[in-house]
Amino acid sequence: MDQKEKQSIFDDLLLRSRGRLAAVAGAYARADADDLLQEILLQIWRSLSTFKGDSSIDTWSYRVALNTAFTWRRTESRRKQNIPPEVSNLNELPSAIDGHDSVKLLDQFLQTLSKSDRALVVLYLDDLTGKEMAEVMGLSEGAIRVRIHRIKQKLAQWKAGDQ
Repeated sequence: MDQKEKQSIFDDLLLRSRGRLAAVAGAYARADADDLLQEILLQIWRSLSTFKGDSSIDTWSYRVALNTAFTWRRTESRRKQNIPPEVSNLNELPSAIDGHDSVKLLDQFLQTLSKSDRALVVLYLDDLTGKEMAEVMGLSEGAIRVRIHRIKQKLAQWKAGDQ
């Protein structure tokens, strides 16, 4: 694939999927979502020449985004260790969405989930089909249905417990 073709594919993907990729970044790095989104886009750009077409480009980009987000979370604690204590509380500043209770509650609930369940919720909320979610997550459609059911149960229990 030449540079012009790569740029065209990347631009088309960005037009279609920027919101989805931003949602993945927001789910894994609340305060640093913009930084994670840039890292996701960089990884997609770097990996684009290795795309084989075994799945749709959108499914593939989700996979890259999730893998990048997982790596980001693993290294987050190391990054925070290098921040001076007087600056570390900047992540506790109110976010732009604090005025919206449902969004804030969803964000709090997402933080209680494992990284793979959080990824599944992001895909579910993005209206992917069971088959598409299974492709992205590398699971069977049956496993996806079971996990979504369990997440819904956990959400109901979490809501009933008033966090």
